[in-house]
Parts: sequence; C-alpha cells; structure tokens
Amino acid sequence: MTRGDALALAVAAAIVGALYAHLWQPSVAASRFDVSVGGKPVGHYSMMVDRTLQIQGRMGVSTLKVENGRVRFLDSPCRNKICVHSGWLGHSGDAAACLPNRVSISLSGDAGSGLDAVSF
Repeated sequence: MTRGDALALAVAAAIVGALYAHLWQPSVAASRFDVSVGGKPVGHYSMMVDRTLQIQGRMGVSTLKVENGRVRFLDSPCRNKICVHSGWLGHSGDAAACLPNRVSISLSGDAGSGLDAVSF
C-alpha cells in the first residue's frame, strides 16, 4: 500500500465517520401508541395520559399500563407472559405483542427529518 492509498483510505474513513455522526439521530420518544387485536386496529392512545387499559383479545383480557410517557403489558392471559416480560416501551418504533391473545401495541412519534436507517 502506497502513501496515496493510505491517504485515500484515511480520507474515506473520515468522510464516512462524519456522515454517520451527522445523519444518525438518537431515538425519539413516542407520543402515541396504537392497539390492534387480531391485526385490526382498536384504538389510538396518547402516551401523555397515565391510565390502565383493558383490551379484550382472543383468550381474554390483556391489561396495558401507561405511565410517565411509557407503556407496557401489565397482565395477559397467555401462558409464558413474554409480552409482560418485554417491559416498558417508550421510543418511537417500539412494539410488543401477546401472540396467543392476538393483542399488539406499536409506538409512534414525531421522527423529524432524520434518517431511520442507513444501509451500505
């Protein structure tokens, strides 16, 4: 490798690093979430209002808790409780689902003008 090759490689690495730092956006806090049962939307809710929601699914009632701009499955009739163990969600693009009960939540917010993904 010659000096010119090393210089070209260093310049290219610096440009890629600068573009990544400029275009990368930190995660955006969600402002709302959608609830679906069996793939059909049943409600759109604000993340700014603390509440407990009871959502009727295929197997029974799933309980959602909204608190401090976050949401989580508090309880669900499924056996393994994977949805409950997913914990608090608060960023735009986050999602959780109770597959046996067919209840899902997806969070959204104002993403601004940044990119949501970069691929090479």
